[in-house]
Amino acid sequence: MQGDMAMSDALEIINVRTMTGKVMINGVITAEYKVEQCDKCKLIRKLDTGGFELGVGGEKVMWLCGNCR
Repeated sequence: MQGDMAMSDALEIINVRTMTGKVMINGVITAEYKVEQCDKCKLIRKLDTGGFELGVGGEKVMWLCGNCR
């Protein structure tokens, strides 16, 4: 490969069908995690369970990312 055509060492891959994220470093998967789409800003972010808004019966009504909370 030519010098200006080299791949980066780190790469994040988001699969929107399975809502999972993977981090690859030098072609090796180093992390896998769940992602979710924020119900306010619509960006896909790493899932943290503290972002769920619960309804009256305790059901998960919506999820907000850290920036929107």
